Amino acid sequence: MFNKFIKTYTDLVTTHEQTRAGFLKIALEKNVVGDPYVKNAVAFKAIVKDCISPDEFLDREDIRLFMLTAAGLSDKSLNYLTEKEQTMAISELIEKFLKPAGSNFIDETIYRYLLTKGDAVGGTMRNRIGVLGQEKLVRTIISCMNVQGIDYKWLPNISKKAAWVNKSEDDHDIEKNLKAITWTNSDGENRTLAFNLNIPVVKKNVDICLFACNEHSYNGGKIVSDVSSTIMLGELKGGYDPAGADEHWKTANTALERIRTSYKSCGKDIQTSFVGGAIELAMAEEIYKQLQNGVMTNAANLTNDEQLVEYCGWLLSI
Repeated sequence: MFNKFIKTYTDLVTTHEQTRAGFLKIALEKNVVGDPYVKNAVAFKAIVKDCISPDEFLDREDIRLFMLTAAGLSDKSLNYLTEKEQTMAISELIEKFLKPAGSNFIDETIYRYLLTKGDAVGGTMRNRIGVLGQEKLVRTIISCMNVQGIDYKWLPNISKKAAWVNKSEDDHDIEKNLKAITWTNSDGENRTLAFNLNIPVVKKNVDICLFACNEHSYNGGKIVSDVSSTIMLGELKGGYDPAGADEHWKTANTALERIRTSYKSCGKDIQTSFVGGAIELAMAEEIYKQLQNGVMTNAANLTNDEQLVEYCGWLLSI
């Protein structure tokens, strides 16, 4: 039986309250990501406080990078521009926007710096939303292990040569740094759960990967080539925006079908699962039907704590 907290397809649907909570969480995270740029702006204002004209900004090396950003240039674009071209960009900023601002030229510079950095925050957040979903899943797995008294080792994502770390009483922020985790299930079988691995059989990156192995046979991720050791592969969509929910499910569903087909061609029936933050009515009905028919093995709404705990308990038991 799949998740006991999913008795009908409507149980999978993300409620308005859960969507609101998700958006508020993302808004808070966006403020955290953007805060360094605000602090940069404060520092800039203090440094140029005594300037009486924007012309003074043109040749100052101590604020050059800030001025280039205010001129609309990203860090990446600077690799393709000469020093002279960069100076021209600052000069145009001064002539077209800072001088017309009159005595407010310092604030105008700051506004334009933050406008450019706003794009950077947007790009970071698009990646961060998926990471937040993974972090919540990992934290729930760790919590289930702690409650059940399951010992484990975990692999940090800091580098390819990172060593496995023993379970510690202080597991604060482990979810931000974990690449894989290994334990022994109740049947005495070795299990390793890893995230975002390229699976050769599928020829695609897979979000959630469960293998029958320990930390040694995981072998730095080379276990991905061992078809017989692969137990379950799943898709995780951490976004909370209802407008993009259906498209995310279509992408995930296509990936899951590709996984099942690829492993079937190798003579192995693979278990699959889906965890999503934004699940709308129509896709919930489709997910539930797949669960009932045994096409997909398990699923959970990321915003539903009971479903997520049950899903993680299942991962720890299979």
